[in-house]
Amino acid sequence: MTAHENYIKAKEKLLAKYYQNYSDAASKKKLTAHVTGFLPFEVLVAMDIFPFYPEGYATRACNTDMGDELVFEAEKAGVSRDLCAFSTCALGSMYSDKGPQGGMIAPDLLISSAYTCGAHVPWWELMHQHYKVPLFIIDGPVLCADYEERHIDFYISQTKELISFLEKETGKDFDEDRFEKVVELSSDACEYFHKVIELRKNSPSPVGFRQLFADMFGLVNVTGEQETLDFYKAFYEETLEKKENNIGVAEHEEYRLIWDNLPIYHDMDLFDYFESKGMVFVYETLLKEYFAKGLDKSDPFRGLAKKYLTGWTNRRLDRKIEIVEEAVKEYRVDGIVVFENKGCRGYSTGQLDVAKSLKEKIGIPNMIVEGSMADPGSHDPNKFRSMVDMFHEVLKSQSAGGR
Repeated sequence: MTAHENYIKAKEKLLAKYYQNYSDAASKKKLTAHVTGFLPFEVLVAMDIFPFYPEGYATRACNTDMGDELVFEAEKAGVSRDLCAFSTCALGSMYSDKGPQGGMIAPDLLISSAYTCGAHVPWWELMHQHYKVPLFIIDGPVLCADYEERHIDFYISQTKELISFLEKETGKDFDEDRFEKVVELSSDACEYFHKVIELRKNSPSPVGFRQLFADMFGLVNVTGEQETLDFYKAFYEETLEKKENNIGVAEHEEYRLIWDNLPIYHDMDLFDYFESKGMVFVYETLLKEYFAKGLDKSDPFRGLAKKYLTGWTNRRLDRKIEIVEEAVKEYRVDGIVVFENKGCRGYSTGQLDVAKSLKEKIGIPNMIVEGSMADPGSHDPNKFRSMVDMFHEVLKSQSAGGR
């Protein structure tokens, strides 16, 4: 079996595992928790609770051209489209029972983080009012630079409060042996994803934007399962084979770029357009800083704290600048595309300062575009592509003149 065939087979098994979990939750064979990002999914999996991710559901709605319809349904219920675009899509589905797979599955529990996104808590409170099921909010510190011991200790205490909440609501005891196994599987899968991202330092880059954002699915939605580890191992082996055979994601890689922010989920073809012009994204702040992190398996609670406290929106501006400057050097970057995302203002905070610093310190040019990751009404595809054409000319002139 070739590396690609093994990748396809492993992906089929991963998706089958997800849909089996989804089916069991929908038929009430197992409990479902609606969860935000940036909280310890591994705890839920260890207690046989299905973590359903409404933000991920919103991306699927956009990919199936339902984003506009669901935003309209949210507005009918009194939710402004100027709020978090994921929340308007997901709430539109909740209020209307429309959406992929016939609408969102109803939760038995609601669990939100409070430290990385200002929209999460009020969004989960609206779901709490609608579904009338128990709600738990996990808190954490905003990091000044990197985590300190007091940050770790606080997050561990929050995680253990979450466990107590789950034990009370489910009537199940927390199984620490099962938890350690889930953490081990989760960590090993993340390590393989990290290795895939590291292979993008090669020129040509062997893997592209769309595949990475599609294939990060398992790290959130199928956390801590053997099928997940098998898939990311196969993904790494396929990508390594491409690298060794000098196979790039673009036919001719000319310029290597950073994408800063979430993708534009309702226009993923845009990233194919970049690649058609030899402009390849080799680094995204979201993927490297959120998902490509293994865990300290010798101390699972500390490992989870370190993983979930260091997301991009939980960083101070000066540390963000340092991280991106390091990425420019390591990945040999020619330019940065800054997506000023009206649908996620928290992620967009400080972006222009990062781009300005790169321009002034290193001479890295930038392309700044505005829109929303999950609201098609905010987006003009033709205008975006014209801006890509202009940025290509900027990079070409800079390459000719030398940076």
